[in-house]
Amino acid sequence: MPRTPAGARHARTAVRCLVLLVLATAGAVVTPPVAAAGTAEALAACENSGSADFVQHVEVHGNSGGSVPAGSNPSNILLDGDVFLILGGESAYPRVQVGPLPWDGSYGPTGNGLAAPVGWPFPGLNQYSAVLRFNNDPTGWVGHPTAVHPFGRCTVWHGPPVRLLFGVNDTNVGDNNGMWWFTFFQYFPENHG
Repeated sequence: MPRTPAGARHARTAVRCLVLLVLATAGAVVTPPVAAAGTAEALAACENSGSADFVQHVEVHGNSGGSVPAGSNPSNILLDGDVFLILGGESAYPRVQVGPLPWDGSYGPTGNGLAAPVGWPFPGLNQYSAVLRFNNDPTGWVGHPTAVHPFGRCTVWHGPPVRLLFGVNDTNVGDNNGMWWFTFFQYFPENHG
């Protein structure tokens, strides 16, 4: 089950800070908590195929994209220090067909292998490929658009709270059909170590 939007974790941090403040004013020697406590253990759990704290099967529709968490306006889910992994196969299926006619191309998540030129939504990334963007609600985009396949290995997130938004690098997604399937695994540092 996903954790509540970043708020619950921030509330726990606020309580810890208040406790530290009370102890400090009482004259006790206090060492602040390590920000990345549990991240190394969460990374080890991911790398050793341990049980994830949150798993979501993601459908990335060729004509509309997809998200983690699911929904039309998802909450931030990935927090600084979290570990994640996105798996999806390059098998014959699932595929996204990039046009309405039977002879229009059909591609896996890495697209056609050709870098998109200027004028495409994501120049430099493969044409007709799955694209991942990290987005903070409410401040906007974080980092650059990227291909999905590099996250097929355990990755530590370093940055503000984000949600994951997936799309297709195509100049006209409106005539696409089909979808790609990915599985998103997330390991919360507070549950490890």
